[in-house]
Amino acid sequence: MTLFNETGLDVGLLVPTPTGLKKSIMDATASFRDFLLDAKIHDFSTQAQGQEHKVVVPARMIFAKGSKPTKVSLYRPTTKKGDPRICVYGLKAHAVPFNLLALFSWDGLLHVVNCSDPGILQSIKDPASPLGAIAQAARPGLSPEAGELLELLRDIGARGWIPTMRPGDTGIGMTLETLLGIEANSSKLPDFKGIEIKAKRAGRKRKNRVNLFSQVPNWKLSPLGSNKALLDAHGYEVEGRRQLYCTISGKMANPNGFMLSIDGDKDWLRQNHLAAEKVTRMAIWELSKLRDRLTSKHRQTFWVSAQTRGKGEHEEFHYLQVEHTRAPRVRNFEALVEAGVITLDYTLYERRKGGAVGDHGYLFKINPKDFNALFPPSEYHGLVV
Repeated sequence: MTLFNETGLDVGLLVPTPTGLKKSIMDATASFRDFLLDAKIHDFSTQAQGQEHKVVVPARMIFAKGSKPTKVSLYRPTTKKGDPRICVYGLKAHAVPFNLLALFSWDGLLHVVNCSDPGILQSIKDPASPLGAIAQAARPGLSPEAGELLELLRDIGARGWIPTMRPGDTGIGMTLETLLGIEANSSKLPDFKGIEIKAKRAGRKRKNRVNLFSQVPNWKLSPLGSNKALLDAHGYEVEGRRQLYCTISGKMANPNGFMLSIDGDKDWLRQNHLAAEKVTRMAIWELSKLRDRLTSKHRQTFWVSAQTRGKGEHEEFHYLQVEHTRAPRVRNFEALVEAGVITLDYTLYERRKGGAVGDHGYLFKINPKDFNALFPPSEYHGLVV
């Protein structure tokens, strides 16, 4: 998954079982159906059941040093509620059970790659190979909006050290947005002509994560029902103020006993509390909304790094580099949550003793070193000549 993300190719993944390979039939999983829909190849939801409604699309089987034409059929049988099926013609000659297959659309064709063959997979790095040539051609260029923003940032970089316009952690972003003429607001839309801008301090330890987006739980679906109930049940006092600050992962429970889990049947993200052998459900997010937030927020993102000196109100920034990411692979979101790559931060606090509850967001975060698992390959641009 990561290697294909690094090439800029959007893929759908399949794993044939022994029975499926023998019969040349595989289940078209929900994530693979999403891939077909996004690639405008096929929509199973509108397809009638039966062989007479089968759709056959042209395809190519990719090898390390060549390729050959084949076909892929997509259909819904009359049995088993018409569960979607896919058949790759001739697959048995080039795969064994439990191989990982990646399919992608290019130049009007579906291409089939056996990722369990190390020779085929590594050929993606060779521009002379069929897979490498496609990967090289798939890399996007710089949009006019991105080019305009890059020039503005280079003007800022050329100014050298700039005093912070706000003390504290948020000063680096607020200062940059002010210099760009972007007014502070609570909009969930990207900052500059469809491009999100995120500023970060260079040189910090790689363990520091960056914020992808913030999204409140669906409290109507959530067992706890409100942020106040969450804080009342699990908050703690610091200098007389009740608060709840913590990071939650899908890989293991945190010291609070909190853990994330994916409910595939309902398409929900759950935050549960684990104590001994008891699991208590607490908060719920609709995964469709989280995927939409990720897509709309990060169609294009400029992650701007700056050197810093001084502290507090005397801190200064020298903006030096942009990491430019595009079009996150939203189908990877659930897997990255389960793997603990994407985490959630609670930032709840009592505005006054016994009063309303405030927060600094329900923050979904990722470490920049893991960008290649979520985004196609980044481009880097220096801001100082």
